[in-house]
Amino acid sequence: MPVFRTSVAVAHTADNMFDLVSDFRRYPEFIRWFQSMKVTEEREVDGVRHSVGEAAVGFRGFSERFTTRVSADPVARRVEANLVRGPFKHLQNVWTFIPQEDGTTRIDCMVDYEFSNFILRMLAKNNFHIAVDKIMEAFLAEADRRYPRVTPVS
Repeated sequence: MPVFRTSVAVAHTADNMFDLVSDFRRYPEFIRWFQSMKVTEEREVDGVRHSVGEAAVGFRGFSERFTTRVSADPVARRVEANLVRGPFKHLQNVWTFIPQEDGTTRIDCMVDYEFSNFILRMLAKNNFHIAVDKIMEAFLAEADRRYPRVTPVS
């Protein structure tokens, strides 16, 4: 199964970035491939938010729906999504937000996935990193829109 990892430093607080990524019901507002997001279940256990979300996504003539179970832990600053159903054999996405001494944040993102459909699998094989880069760009642009930038402490 392909695993994609990226790490990026951003001039926003870890708490703000955690809030942005964990607020997945708003993804259609700023990630162009997300056509809709419906949250079907929400609960909190020991401070960790557990949700189930159904997304409709579209890209270059392909349209799919998938459902993930999302856990958002504000203390660990970690968001994890796991496949419930959809066009994947397997999907796990983990975001971790690490505050840096200068007030900025290092974001570590991991996506472990495999499409069930052979055509989607082949398309993703050479292009998945581009899609993840575009999604990361959308998050960073939305962070700039929502939150003040942190001026790194020297």
